[in-house]
Amino acid sequence: MAEMLVVTGASGFIGSKIAARAAIEGYRVINIDKRPSTDPGLDTRQCDITDAAALAEAFPEQATAVVHMAARTSVLESKSDPQGVFETNLSGTQNLLELSRQRGVRSFVLASTNAVVGETTDPHITEASALAPLTPYGATKAAGEMLLSAYAGSYGIACSSVRLTNVYGTGMQNKDSIVPRIMRAVLGGKPLEIYGDGLQWRDFVYASDVVEAFFLALGRGLVGPVVVGAGQSHSVRDVISAAEEAIGREVPVVWGPARSGEMRGVRVDIAKARAMGFEPRVGLVDGLGLVWEDFNRP
Repeated sequence: MAEMLVVTGASGFIGSKIAARAAIEGYRVINIDKRPSTDPGLDTRQCDITDAAALAEAFPEQATAVVHMAARTSVLESKSDPQGVFETNLSGTQNLLELSRQRGVRSFVLASTNAVVGETTDPHITEASALAPLTPYGATKAAGEMLLSAYAGSYGIACSSVRLTNVYGTGMQNKDSIVPRIMRAVLGGKPLEIYGDGLQWRDFVYASDVVEAFFLALGRGLVGPVVVGAGQSHSVRDVISAAEEAIGREVPVVWGPARSGEMRGVRVDIAKARAMGFEPRVGLVDGLGLVWEDFNRP
């Protein structure tokens, strides 16, 4: 009988890709999400993870593993509604961990973020970097990682957190991060607003590479955090130039003030992920080209 994998947030951008890959790998996949899925073949159980009673009904008794993607991920939203983000990102995670303990789940993988670290004087962010988040969003993810550590230590669940950098890929039409905003700007929408000088730098990793990392963590029964990214950072200006190369058009931009709470730069060390077998395969120009094709599909 196929193992049963619960993917929370499998109606979303990354979660849907993880669910599709899990089905190919032979898992029986259960999607727990507030929203319906566009995949009619996916067993979707609409539920708010902050509602413990409803979640207990939706969560299958036979589950052996969980990939927890459901979250409120907007940094700006976390600053305007910290309590709401706390409820989803932390209370929801605790509800899932407790059900996992009760139902005998063996592996639990959390989608986390390098924002748990905040600013650092180290050249690169690693798994050993001190937790010092700058925003409520980062704080909820750092606290979630601590909950996973407690459940691993107390109950023997293989709990791991995949600390993601900036993920992009196909299916981003409803997102508000820089890559979809570039695409919409080129297609005739509002010009791309650049906050500050545009020299702030980030690591951009393609979604299919991220999916590989989750399955490595799941398959190895990893305990603890692993940093996942492309292993190379680019400034906002560099990303715009790469998009123009991929698209063959100029990206219209306007300039705005810098935003508080943003890290100036993010460089990550993915040596631990590489030691597990992870290797990013999609370069920035190629990846942006794939997103552009996706935005132009009827």
